Amino acid sequence: MATTSKIIVGIDDQIIELKGADKEAFIADREATNVQSQLVEAEYEAKKQLRIDAITKLGAASGLSEAEINSILNI
Repeated sequence: MATTSKIIVGIDDQIIELKGADKEAFIADREATNVQSQLVEAEYEAKKQLRIDAITKLGAASGLSEAEINSILNI
């Protein structure tokens, strides 16, 4: 048996239960926001990993420590 969830929003001092098209639009917007958030997080993690890889390679090639490389990059 399928269950349904009530979606209740507060606008100023009013409490409204979303139904029908409004409820579907709210759910679609929430899902789209979640997908966008996941994409941003994945991009952030990829860039973070690229930076770690670059610092590791630079450290190996130059003999500089990670702290020294970070101090140079943060100028």
